[in-house]
Amino acid sequence: MDPLTAQRQRNAVSTPAPDEIRITRVFNAPRQLVWNAWTEPAMLLHWFGCAAFSTVDAKADVREGGQYRVVLRNPEGEDMPIYGTYMALRPIGHLAFTHLWEKAPVPENPAHHKTMVTVDLYEEGERTRMEFHQTGLASIASRDSHVGGWCDSCDALQRLLEE
Repeated sequence: MDPLTAQRQRNAVSTPAPDEIRITRVFNAPRQLVWNAWTEPAMLLHWFGCAAFSTVDAKADVREGGQYRVVLRNPEGEDMPIYGTYMALRPIGHLAFTHLWEKAPVPENPAHHKTMVTVDLYEEGERTRMEFHQTGLASIASRDSHVGGWCDSCDALQRLLEE
């Protein structure tokens, strides 16, 4: 099996519509720790972003109406910030936020195009099942680009949680 197919299976990816991504991933960690990884800037620095980029800064005001900003750096050294607003949250189980690129990291992901992300966390014994959902992507090419980035992020999150 090729690495991309394996990654999509490991992250249980589905794309039910041209502008939509769903990922189901079970982490070997308690729900509180997975929640912290999504909401604490110090943890976001270690997993958020695609494998080709490094994460160099993260800020998060985790409350309804609060803002977040995560800065990814591409291999050429250019910063590619992601930003958004927390629309809803229910600690330690539900986050909903907008997701926008400050500048286009690749042509298929336009700057300032707003998408919506929800993350729901469910206890499964000592493990946590994450249901991730992103809608409003600009095109099929944008959706597919985001699938790769989110799968990279989920894999990095699993590694962080295992430390």
